[in-house]
Amino acid sequence: MTMMTKILGISTALSLTGAGAFAETKWDMSTAWGASNFHAESAIAFADAVRDATDGSVDITVHLSGETGVKITEKLAAVETGIVQMADMLLFLQAGEEPFLGVDTLPYLIQGQDEMTLWLEVAGPTYDAIFERRNQKVLYYVPWPSPGVYTNNPVVSADDMTGQRIRAFNATSFTFLEKMGAAPVELPFEELATAVAAGTVDGAATSTSTGANSKLYQFTEHFNPLNWSMSPDAVTVNLDAWNALSDEERATIQGLADSMEADFWAASAAEDEAKTAVLVENGMTISGADDTLTAKMAEAGKVMWADFFATVPEAQAVVEAYAETAGK
Repeated sequence: MTMMTKILGISTALSLTGAGAFAETKWDMSTAWGASNFHAESAIAFADAVRDATDGSVDITVHLSGETGVKITEKLAAVETGIVQMADMLLFLQAGEEPFLGVDTLPYLIQGQDEMTLWLEVAGPTYDAIFERRNQKVLYYVPWPSPGVYTNNPVVSADDMTGQRIRAFNATSFTFLEKMGAAPVELPFEELATAVAAGTVDGAATSTSTGANSKLYQFTEHFNPLNWSMSPDAVTVNLDAWNALSDEERATIQGLADSMEADFWAASAAEDEAKTAVLVENGMTISGADDTLTAKMAEAGKVMWADFFATVPEAQAVVEAYAETAGK
């Protein structure tokens, strides 16, 4: 693992001020997202609430995008080693360190926030064990909006997907699109507009948030929110830093995490709705999947579950317990 170790003076600092001599703990929190992203906004709101609720005894500084030098795939390791005390991490991007964390990308596993709630109830103990052995604990989770496909021709049926040259956003989405009958493409996102204009690519798979922010409506005409998966960010804290707090401080911070998490999930849902509206306002047609396409997604998903179990055996019992409860 490579990682920048010069991190803005990152440490847990203890200082005494005034006659009352109260302890001030300073933490640094790394997020990969920019200031306008709803995950970053949630992280900043949480840090502000902690500062207020502890009367400044715990002061969290949220570092956006690449400010700390911690790569997006290295958040788990950075918190583990104390390079930062906290991070907002997209779980599947940490799968290189802990393969189970890639499970949420499996198609047809988690579809929508209700299923994400159920998934976290079932898989929560497994996540907790992973984070504990990585010297950290989860304070809260926030899901991303689900991905769909942007194309110039409508994709409604299973046949419509056949042969569509669609840019995939990761290895799992590439395999899924391939099993759906599409012809997935690996392509840097910044080259997508040129490739569509040249006719070498038909569209892209991504969320409403990315699609609207990147103005995919300028060169594609249709969006189908296939909702084939849902992935969460987790906000974690280093256990050494956490255990150094007083009992009162820990109770206050955990209470805030528990109470604010619902607002953060609502912000994710609002982001999806708002960005869908942006797509429509800019002329995009929003389509839904018919029964043939839905059945094809379920079939492809179950095949990919089995493939995942072959490489990450510990996932099978968790997924099967969840699937039984969810009726999948």
